[in-house]
Amino acid sequence: MDAPMLLRVEGLSRSFGGLAALKNLSFGVERGRIVGLIGPNGAGKTTAFNVISGTLPPTAGTVHFKGRDISGGPPSRVVRLGLARTFQSTSIYPAASVAQNVYRGALSRLPTGLVNQLIGGGATRQALDALQQQVDEVLELMGLAAKRDALAGNLSYGYQKRLGVAIGLATRPELLLLDEPAAGLNPEESAEFGRLLRTLRDRMDLTMLLVEHHMALVMELCEHIVVLVQGEKIAEGTPAQVRDNPAVVEAYLGATEDLHA
Repeated sequence: MDAPMLLRVEGLSRSFGGLAALKNLSFGVERGRIVGLIGPNGAGKTTAFNVISGTLPPTAGTVHFKGRDISGGPPSRVVRLGLARTFQSTSIYPAASVAQNVYRGALSRLPTGLVNQLIGGGATRQALDALQQQVDEVLELMGLAAKRDALAGNLSYGYQKRLGVAIGLATRPELLLLDEPAAGLNPEESAEFGRLLRTLRDRMDLTMLLVEHHMALVMELCEHIVVLVQGEKIAEGTPAQVRDNPAVVEAYLGATEDLHA
């Protein structure tokens, strides 16, 4: 019997004018797993993330999350259902404090009417306390508690990457999409970040789908990998299966050292 899929992408296509960025893409993500979506530059990975998260509608195909068709978003609805996304570049409010950034992430999961009540002071103290506790827990998990009052724009790049993940976590997601979480990090920082993500998965019962060019991190962290080339899936399987797949090696221009890193 097939394992239940938290996310299922079926026949997904997306075109921009006459250019097909995604072509009939299908794959699933099991609950509790860490899945990698990889491929050379221009493979369609970010487009796939944009369609899955509701930022872009598909030209064809469907995206199902928790059995619901979420194709075409909007992103606010997708977030409230429990799917959050981080971005390749650090997506933070640089002039706000670290805690304020995370607080904004927590608010994005709430219905608009309740957010208006909170901002207007009409909510109960209990609701405000619950939000603050949620923010505090995320800051602690991400190793940001000591920096809660620092301006986000003054953080080092590595901590800004952590803050981007913290904002996503504050929405209380069941599935977290991570767009190049290790971009710009050195090998030691990347390995540490990988350990942090695995800890978050285990402690928060998270499922993760990540786009990443750092192959050592992908091979170490992911339990299942989907490979795209020019918008099409050419392979999927365990890290070992993908690493030894001739089509994948060819797609990476024979860069076997990268795949075996």
